[in-house]
Amino acid sequence: MDNLTLSPNQKRILDVIWRKGPVARVEISRLTHLSSMSVTRITKELDDFGLLVEDVHRTGARGQPVRPLLIKADAAYAAGVYFSTKTLQVGLVDLSGALVDSREASLDAGTPQAVAQAANQLILDMLSGGTLQRNKLVGVGFALPGDFIVDRKRLNEHALFPNFGGDDLGQALADEMDFPVFVENDGASAALGERLMGIGQRIQHFLLVHIGHGIGAGLVLDGDLYRGSKGNSGIIGVQFPNDQPRPTGQDLFEVLKAGGIAVEDFNDLANLRPQNCPPLQRWIDRAAEQLRHALWITARMLDPEAIIIGGRLPAHLLQELVARIDDEAFCNEGVLLPRPRVFASSLGSAGGMIGAAAVPLHDCFFRV
Repeated sequence: MDNLTLSPNQKRILDVIWRKGPVARVEISRLTHLSSMSVTRITKELDDFGLLVEDVHRTGARGQPVRPLLIKADAAYAAGVYFSTKTLQVGLVDLSGALVDSREASLDAGTPQAVAQAANQLILDMLSGGTLQRNKLVGVGFALPGDFIVDRKRLNEHALFPNFGGDDLGQALADEMDFPVFVENDGASAALGERLMGIGQRIQHFLLVHIGHGIGAGLVLDGDLYRGSKGNSGIIGVQFPNDQPRPTGQDLFEVLKAGGIAVEDFNDLANLRPQNCPPLQRWIDRAAEQLRHALWITARMLDPEAIIIGGRLPAHLLQELVARIDDEAFCNEGVLLPRPRVFASSLGSAGGMIGAAAVPLHDCFFRV
């Protein structure tokens, strides 16, 4: 994969095969509006690059069998880095979108250098077995907690990550890595992960709500990530004043601690259930009502097909929120407008790693 650069039409076709495969060339031509001759030529090029594989289908009739195309899963890999104040997770994802390995480490220092060094070592550990070729790792994506002041360079860092400012955060991370580095904010990377590997594969227009230490979102329009002018599309947290209770992970930690429940990080939420934890029950009820109101307004402004709620909360807590938001009354103004469905992320606790890994895959293979 060294120095492989795909043309826009090669990426368009690869994206269709990713989402629809196994898919016949005639169907690729219909979906991309490219001529059958162009599709034949471009798929031959992609096959020569080692990115495709044929899946023979026999119909029972005489003649040549149909040979629909699939992505060659082991043609390339990307790593994704997702971190909180205490813990760092790294996932290795293949070109088909499957999570093939993951590792976790504790963080002693909340600096870009410490995060990158820990991530680099975990990736080297995953590659040390020899089953994965290092040159097939196209890059490492970092999901960053904050919003960009300068597009994918300078971050308006979250209050819990004061060291993640600087004039070029991507370069600061790259200086500590043995691999190409790609950066994105955590809401956008989570949306990209859902688009490439989760529920969003089947949805052309959706809003991904990312609940982490704070709350943000990523927006997918016409099947691709919409980043906005500075990469900050989806800052829905401004609807929740910082001096009041908010539907965020940090707010949940404070509510639980006030109720006598010892929590330090998101891993501590895994075994908590609202049914037997009154402080958690109260937070879920309040956070769901806050989200319901904010998402109603946001949905009517953006008109998505769906809203996906994901982030750092365990899957069962995301489901609790969705159950309180997604009913017949949500976005029902009494005038028969279609309402978006609300889903919990299908990627679960691995969504952060997968979303971060989706960034280099998207930029290298699918982003036109």
